[in-house]
Amino acid sequence: MYFSETSTLRSIEKLMQTIPNFRPRGHGVMILCKHEYTAKDCDCSYCPYHTGRGRKIACRLDRCACLKEHIEAGAATQKEILTETMAAIKYPPFVRRLNLYLNESEEYPMEFKNEKHRELFGEAVRRKDKKDYALMAALYLLTADFRLWNTVKHCTEKAVIDFEHIRLKGIHPTGYTLFCCAKDLYLGTKHMSVSDLADTELIPPKVFGLICNAMAIRRFGLGAVNFNNERNLCND
Repeated sequence: MYFSETSTLRSIEKLMQTIPNFRPRGHGVMILCKHEYTAKDCDCSYCPYHTGRGRKIACRLDRCACLKEHIEAGAATQKEILTETMAAIKYPPFVRRLNLYLNESEEYPMEFKNEKHRELFGEAVRRKDKKDYALMAALYLLTADFRLWNTVKHCTEKAVIDFEHIRLKGIHPTGYTLFCCAKDLYLGTKHMSVSDLADTELIPPKVFGLICNAMAIRRFGLGAVNFNNERNLCND
């Protein structure tokens, strides 16, 4: 608020209120570029929480403090990503199934159901906002079943998924499961429970893996399916 009456006096008053030898507001440094992490940046030997050298390196933390950076650089493993994603779930049957799945897929983690799934997903997200994690997670599941995708893709052409106008016909139970999980991750509905996911008869192993990946995408983005392991596609 200025007490001077004329614009000239007000400018002088404004000048008198500034701090000597400091540039006025609006002349600061602006950082326009964001640093993109690489696998080299994420070398655990640089972390202050690690001890030892070479193969004897050990972390003193229960949970990695730099996991998001590891995921961004493509340096995180499937076990690290999914363990962190499911850390809040304490339901014993689900935890046992998750651990069994991680042990079985440790050498060859499943990023996509098959090559067709990878192609359909890539096309579906081509012009979409990759920072919309809920959208990416839902599209990941919807494109995992070819018949399901042909049924719903007309409702995903814009920046949103219009679930209200989707009418499912002739969908396999697996496709319906993927649809319900996609809707839950996108809208926050509760069609599938943790106990449902833990049921090996209701949710087949491959579908369980896809759902876990989608949950990781919902939390960390597309980098969550870029595992630091040998690339593997599970064919039908």
